[in-house]
Amino acid sequence: MQKYIVSFLVLTLGFGAIAPAGVSAQTSTAQTQLQMINQLTQQILDLQNQIKALQKKSVELQVEQQGQVLELLKSLRQGSSGDDVTVLQVLLAADPNIYPEGLVTGYYGLLTSKAVMKFQAKHGIDQLGIVGPKTLKKLNEFLKENRLTKAEKAQHEDDDDDEDNDDGDDNDNSTRAIRKAGFCIIVPPGHLIAKGWLKKNDKPIVPICQVLPPGILKKIGPQPSSTPDTVAPTISSLAATSITISGATISWTTNEAATTKVYYSTSSPVTTSSTATESSLLVTGHSMSLTGLIASTTYYYMVESKDAVMNKVTSNQGSFTTATPAADTLPATISSIGVTNITVSGATVNWTTNEPAKSKVYFATSTPVGLTTATSVAMTAFVTSHSVALTGLNQFTNYYFLIETEDAAGNKTTSGENVLTTATPDITAPIVSAVNVSSLSSTSASIGWTTNELATSKVYYGTTSPLNLGVAAFVSSSGTFMTHLVNLTGLVASTTYHYIVESKDVAMNAGTSVEASFTTTP
Repeated sequence: MQKYIVSFLVLTLGFGAIAPAGVSAQTSTAQTQLQMINQLTQQILDLQNQIKALQKKSVELQVEQQGQVLELLKSLRQGSSGDDVTVLQVLLAADPNIYPEGLVTGYYGLLTSKAVMKFQAKHGIDQLGIVGPKTLKKLNEFLKENRLTKAEKAQHEDDDDDEDNDDGDDNDNSTRAIRKAGFCIIVPPGHLIAKGWLKKNDKPIVPICQVLPPGILKKIGPQPSSTPDTVAPTISSLAATSITISGATISWTTNEAATTKVYYSTSSPVTTSSTATESSLLVTGHSMSLTGLIASTTYYYMVESKDAVMNKVTSNQGSFTTATPAADTLPATISSIGVTNITVSGATVNWTTNEPAKSKVYFATSTPVGLTTATSVAMTAFVTSHSVALTGLNQFTNYYFLIETEDAAGNKTTSGENVLTTATPDITAPIVSAVNVSSLSSTSASIGWTTNELATSKVYYGTTSPLNLGVAAFVSSSGTFMTHLVNLTGLVASTTYHYIVESKDVAMNAGTSVEASFTTTP
């Protein structure tokens, strides 16, 4: 593969060398060529990774067809024998620090017991030399990572036992015992064999599970068990179902597990740049819900599926029309009618409806209220909480009113007749009381008092009596309070000042105190 990359580099650089261009153009061309080389190199690496993944899966599938992956199920101790002991010895032999002898005999003797104790010490288990539940659990965890199975034959450099060079080596005897029992290890492409399973640092004492006939395997080496998958999935049974005013379900099937993706649009043709919804799960039965659609609208769609190796298929365009909403014939329901902010000249009418609606209030001073003759105030916004202000009313007068609402479908409803009474005009002035002088000094004084209702604050003052309010000095505040305090400053020492306080309510009724006096200090 490196040879191909180098050849491509030579060709591309060769073409760049003979192209009639300046230094700047050559630099640009070289950069482009390097980018292309980098892209191709990355694509090659990606393909190699995909091939390794497929090789691994192929090995696992074929081994599963040949035999089941082994698991230790029962406790073992000195004196035990059989395949379970063989598997135990094979697992212990994987670590030369635990079982340096690496003998696989199928008999649980003293060496096996010592190796078990070392395994237990390594994993924090009581060193009893007996394979109990805790030791079984750890051994089976190791089996999951180094999968051992029992197949008909196993891949080995020397397939014929008769050709083995039996020099009396214990490892050779162990290898023959393992091969005779039919055990082999599953080693996916790119994975390493446990160090303790290697004989003389090259041949494994535990054979590799065979996936090709031995004679062919010796000649060509490990190869993928099948050709690469370049065929895209096949789409069938494509349909749009469960169509509502705002959604639909697109479903189809594929002949192999693949991803699910739907492109959709209100314009045709739909493309891969259209709105899409997808799932990366690999399935053969596909179903994707489209939501948030517009009622009574035609949608165009196409579906796409990719298999595990990214072979992609796209369907032809399909279409469906969302459902039409059922006709709305029911008017809004009016409830919670109330009147607030009543004054001598106005009031606010409030109510709610069970659906958005626009509204109108008809009102008159006589009953019954005639919709064609009564005054009305309209609100055009479609809301469920309504509030309409009535203005220009007469004081202390009964007003009869009706509420009319209309929903978006044009359904109207009218409430029953209601009545409100505007306020009586306020002609009573606030009552001023508890007038007092405090904080008296040579240049200032504070005048305080109370009123029986909210009112403004004002103090007239001067050095002559009686005070002429039209020309007297004053200090005032427009804020409305019931407890009042006004500070007078800039006064003259040892001088008598006469004063009157005044408060006005919201109806501008004014209440005043009698004239009083105070004398500043020297």
